[in-house]
Amino acid sequence: MADQQYQNILVGIDGSETSMKALDKAVEAAKRNAAKLTIAQILKPQLSTVGRTSIGFGVVETDVDDADRLKEQESLLDDVVAQIKDKGLDQVKRIVKIGNPREELAKTIQQEEQIDLIYIGATGANRVAQMFLGSTTIYILEHSLADVMVVR
Repeated sequence: MADQQYQNILVGIDGSETSMKALDKAVEAAKRNAAKLTIAQILKPQLSTVGRTSIGFGVVETDVDDADRLKEQESLLDDVVAQIKDKGLDQVKRIVKIGNPREELAKTIQQEEQIDLIYIGATGANRVAQMFLGSTTIYILEHSLADVMVVR
């Protein structure tokens, strides 16, 4: 695998410590391979919309909608991309969208961007939670057609 050359590297981030470590490793791999780096953050859809929402015994005012969430994350990732470019990696793309992180990272983005290597942080969920909720990392490992590097 030492002679393996990657052209399109994807890293999925969610703000967790392990996803940020995965980002660091993906940047280094992209530099070594002179590859394009795609940074993706997939936000799960809000359960409620802007306005008044009844939850349990009361009413909650919700003031953040999906469009606001997208704008905020796009701005944050624009800063990350600028920092990476300052470190000498020119081919960096960011993707921020609302959707299913598993499907987007393991299939949709992988196909659209012709990804041949994915970096993803290891799951923080315990074994019991994984049985009930599943894990994005495990899903990507099982369904990706690209090589996958899991970062702890």
